[in-house]
Amino acid sequence: MKSIFSKGRLKEKLNKHFIFIEAPIDVVGPEIIKWGEAQWWPKDCASQFTRVGGPGDIFLGTHYRQKIKLPLAPQWDVEVTELVPNREIARTFLNGIFKGYEIVKAEYRSNGTRVDYELHYQIKGLLNKILWLIFFKRMHDQNIKMILEALKKFTLQKYENMQNRQWEDK
Repeated sequence: MKSIFSKGRLKEKLNKHFIFIEAPIDVVGPEIIKWGEAQWWPKDCASQFTRVGGPGDIFLGTHYRQKIKLPLAPQWDVEVTELVPNREIARTFLNGIFKGYEIVKAEYRSNGTRVDYELHYQIKGLLNKILWLIFFKRMHDQNIKMILEALKKFTLQKYENMQNRQWEDK
């Protein structure tokens, strides 16, 4: 039996979360592309994205520095490697504790939009594996849930405001 820390174990792990939002994909979809830098991003989220190269449109090749807002916490660089406008964004880890990628996608449903977050990963280094198991995985899961709830709250409010404007115009 191999240890979880064995170098022979190369299997990618999957950390998956989703939320259903009762708003059209045309409202929700554009917001997921802004993942990490949107106005709805929770202020108390431990995960922070900083765009490398300044503001502007998000496109294939856009780079971010991502870090955990704790003393001596890990940081890493990611690059946008897949982009379906207003539907899906994937970022590949360039360095740091992860090998793999994360993807956020919006899918149309008859009564709203499903948003999926997936982290496809391997942890690099023995110390990082230990820290991930005892501390960072739980923190990551809590943050993703907080982020998805913030997205839901923002897009539902945005959709409600759009509907109110339509009623006022009639």
